[in-house]
Amino acid sequence: MVDREPLGAQRIYDIVREWADPFVCNANFVQLFECVPEVFWPIDFIASRCAGATYRLHRYADDAIVWDNEQVNSILAKPNAIFTWYQLVYQHIAYKLCTGNAYLRAAADRDAVHSLWRYCRHYWELPADAVTIEVQRRDLPVFGACDIDDIVKWYYLAWGLTRNNRIDPREVMHDREVNLGCTNADFLYGKSRLASVLKAISNIIAVYEARNVIYVKRGGLGWLVSAAKDEMGSRPLTHDEKRDILDQMQMDYGLTRNKSPYGVSDAPLSFVRTNMSISELEPFEETLADAIAIAGAFGIPSVLIPRKDQSTFSNQATAEKAVYTSVIIPMVRRFCEDVTHFLGLDADGLYIDANFDEVDCLQSGKKEAQEVHKLIADRCRDELNAGIITLNDWRIQQGYERIDNALYNTLAPNLTPEQRAELGINL
Repeated sequence: MVDREPLGAQRIYDIVREWADPFVCNANFVQLFECVPEVFWPIDFIASRCAGATYRLHRYADDAIVWDNEQVNSILAKPNAIFTWYQLVYQHIAYKLCTGNAYLRAAADRDAVHSLWRYCRHYWELPADAVTIEVQRRDLPVFGACDIDDIVKWYYLAWGLTRNNRIDPREVMHDREVNLGCTNADFLYGKSRLASVLKAISNIIAVYEARNVIYVKRGGLGWLVSAAKDEMGSRPLTHDEKRDILDQMQMDYGLTRNKSPYGVSDAPLSFVRTNMSISELEPFEETLADAIAIAGAFGIPSVLIPRKDQSTFSNQATAEKAVYTSVIIPMVRRFCEDVTHFLGLDADGLYIDANFDEVDCLQSGKKEAQEVHKLIADRCRDELNAGIITLNDWRIQQGYERIDNALYNTLAPNLTPEQRAELGINL
């Protein structure tokens, strides 16, 4: 059973203390995601943008958008009783990036697993840190001709609120990161990218611990020593003098509850400092270097990392656009392909795709896209007049829907002058 108590401030602090040793770092990546900002930020950056894309159903035949499929539209709106499609996708990407594994479960009858989109209405993202895989037998038929049923016997969900924790493998879309160092049945699990930056994460936790010690003034800040002298030289404080000084400090001096910020002592004293300040430790430079390493594991450039010396807006927009083109859009495309196959849409000539038309940093490329659109139109016009393509072929290349009209599927030289005039074609 996975115990998920509310992560209050004290609980987060206790977790961080457990990981404070820079040589020992807990491998519970989900709690790292929940507690360490430098781990949360790059995963949230990618997951929120992947989930924010516009997902639509298309036809393979002409790539046209299918607007009237009620079954798929309901999945893309609210795939289960609690979460929206945005929340489901966010969970899926976050779990995959955080733990290396994501499990999308279709709560369907076993007879409907080959055409899920027609019969199943309930899809859940399983908590990846609570899922284990039971294999069929010791000598698995891997690296040969086999189906998923020949390898995986059950997916087990060790979660307290579930009534049935044994799930048929045909009901699960297991999306995993690459795992090159697998042994035995470990090859069934993906490996988190965070594993490659555990030392950086451990350093960050150690820095947070050190900074916290200084801020809350735990431990010794220094020593009060006697500055008194007599004919024999320096004179140490007596036991009663030490007790009186400490009692006065505790009762009269401080920064709270009407206490005085100044202390007055009857005995001459001097202070010998034994701790280090924040500026002397320079933890922010160390934290930034480690944050850059963690973000780099997810393909995010350092210019996008929030920090006090913010880069220019133009640099950030350019860098974010690069992350979209090299990380986010390819990740979403692969997710759409996997979901399409998982739902069985490809068998019916359908597929799910996503677009990012509303993303601001990608709008700078619209002018170039319009120029490309015009070049395609000019080329299609020449090919149409040459009898190479039809009007419907032209429409598809420009991203428009095919028209159900025989004239639009006829080559221009085969049209009568009246038909060409009707269609506006001039040879």
